[in-house]
Amino acid sequence: MFGFVTASTELLSQQNQLRYRGWYCGLCRSLGEVCGQSYRLLLNYDMAFLAMLLSSVHKLEESSGECSCAAHPLKKHLEIRTSASDYAADMNVILGYYKLLDDWHDDNNPAAFAAASAFAPKCRELEQKYPRQAQAIAACLENLSDLEQDGECNPDLPANCFGRLMGELFVMEDGIEYEQELRAFGRTLGRFIYVMDAATDLQSDLKHERYNCLVGYDSDGIYEILQIMGGDFMRCYQRLPLTTDREIADNILTAGVWQKYAAQKHKQSKKEKDRKDGQKPV
Repeated sequence: MFGFVTASTELLSQQNQLRYRGWYCGLCRSLGEVCGQSYRLLLNYDMAFLAMLLSSVHKLEESSGECSCAAHPLKKHLEIRTSASDYAADMNVILGYYKLLDDWHDDNNPAAFAAASAFAPKCRELEQKYPRQAQAIAACLENLSDLEQDGECNPDLPANCFGRLMGELFVMEDGIEYEQELRAFGRTLGRFIYVMDAATDLQSDLKHERYNCLVGYDSDGIYEILQIMGGDFMRCYQRLPLTTDREIADNILTAGVWQKYAAQKHKQSKKEKDRKDGQKPV
C-alpha cells in the first residue's frame, strides 16, 4: 500500500503504541511461520493495519504474549495475532512479489529480480489459495500499467484501478459479514493512496520524466483532490463496526496517512525559502 497506512505514533498513548507495535510483531511472526522466515523481509505496517482492522470488525479471537526475535533478541515485546494476521501475511507476500517485479521492470534492479524469483513459488501457491484476490491484483496492476504507459492524465482512472485492487484485499472471504462495507472502504482508501503516492512523488517524477497522473495540477488542486478522496474513505470507515483499537485506526486514517505528504510539503517549502534567501542582495 505504498507505506502510507501507518500511525502517527507520537499522537498515540503509550498503551496504544504497544498494541500497534504488537500487531506489527504478530504479522512478522505470521510471515515467518505461515510463509517462511525469508518472507519477513516483505513486512510492512500497511498489512499490520489490515490485520488489526479485520480483527476488530470480525471480532476475531486474539492470541498475545511477550516474545523476543532475531531482530530484537535482548528485549521482549508484545505480539498480537489473530487469523486475520495470517491472512494479512499472505496478502503481504502477494503484494510484495508484485512490488519487486515492478521495481525490476522500472529500474532494472537485479536484486529485485532475484528476490521476486525466490518468492515466486510461494506467490503462485497463494494465488491458488486466494483466486479472487489474486485475480484482482494481477488484473488491476496490468490495467494500471497500461494506463501509466499511455500517460493517462485523468487521476480518477488509475486511482479507480488501484481502488478496485484494495477493495478485494479487505474482504477475507466471499459472503463474510460486512463484505460490502469493507470492500467500499478498501476501494476508497486505495483511491486515496494512489493519488497520495503520486502527490509525494510528483517533483521527483517531473525531474526524471516519469509518469505521474497529477502532472498539470497545481498544489491547491492536488490538495483539494486529496481532501475529497480522504472524505470518501472516512465516510466508509465510519460505517465499520470496530470493536477494538478504534483510537489507533482513527490515528492512522486522520493523521498517519498524511505524514509523507506533510513532510514533502515541508521539504519543498524549505527549499523555496532557501532559494529566495539565496537571491537576496547582500
